[in-house]
Amino acid sequence: MKQSKLSVALAKEALEVQKQTARGWLKRTAPGRTVARVIKSIIDIELADRSMTLAAQEFTSVLPVIIAVGTIGNVRPATDTLVDQFGIDPASFDLTATLGSVQADRPTFATFGIIGLLMIILSGTSFARALGRVYGKVWNIPTLSIRGGWRWIAVLVAVASSFRLIEQAHKLTQMDWLGRPLAFGTETAIWFGLWALVPYLLTEGRLRGRVLWATAGLTAIGLALLRIAGQIYLPLATASAQQKFGALGLVFTTITWMFFMSGVVVGSAAIVKALALDEGVLGRLLRGPVIEPEPDPVRESAT
Repeated sequence: MKQSKLSVALAKEALEVQKQTARGWLKRTAPGRTVARVIKSIIDIELADRSMTLAAQEFTSVLPVIIAVGTIGNVRPATDTLVDQFGIDPASFDLTATLGSVQADRPTFATFGIIGLLMIILSGTSFARALGRVYGKVWNIPTLSIRGGWRWIAVLVAVASSFRLIEQAHKLTQMDWLGRPLAFGTETAIWFGLWALVPYLLTEGRLRGRVLWATAGLTAIGLALLRIAGQIYLPLATASAQQKFGALGLVFTTITWMFFMSGVVVGSAAIVKALALDEGVLGRLLRGPVIEPEPDPVRESAT
């Protein structure tokens, strides 16, 4: 039912868009109008501001907890994930110089672990809420209420778990011949599953079907390609930043990369929405069949 309502709303919105007067050379053809809608959708969603908000939320919640678990708990898988995703090795930080003469015993470490767990729950839900507002803005649907708060936790767990899964998929590159294509395909599949689940949860099932698969597919391909670029860029950037600015340089590099990742997520949703309003075959394919509500026989007989 929710999907039918969304399809009807998209069809009506597409009809209104077609009725608008075409101005400018870009809007004189159907493909040109689609390109114009994509540009307008990206501007309307405030891509840079939304991406920076998501990047800041991710940086202040997920990343500190990964560092805490990898350093204090001496859990190597968490450290491997941090190195693999952002090119940052917690072992490279000189904690002695940072802490000075302060000594921490086991209870302090245990307390810090509990605080870290609370951080990832509280701050992580703010990340999920910000992401939910993005989808609400793009698709013109209500945002998630507090009654569906469990969905924020589910999104947090799914996003955090995906980093570990991606790190495991990257190990497939060690295989001969088919290693790199297999790793790319596996990573894309993980991203696809994640970004099909996340908007479905945050929109309470309103976003599903063809627009959901298209959003997940575009996001997955974008993040997979961005990761390939990151394998070249991140080691050089983090090494240069740490050499010049120390830990502060690593902060700038990491949050910049998170900004790019968030930009892919936000931009993909905005692009798919613009394509769903296409007046041609592509728009009708994304919107799916439009099922108008059945007429009420009682009202018809009364009239």
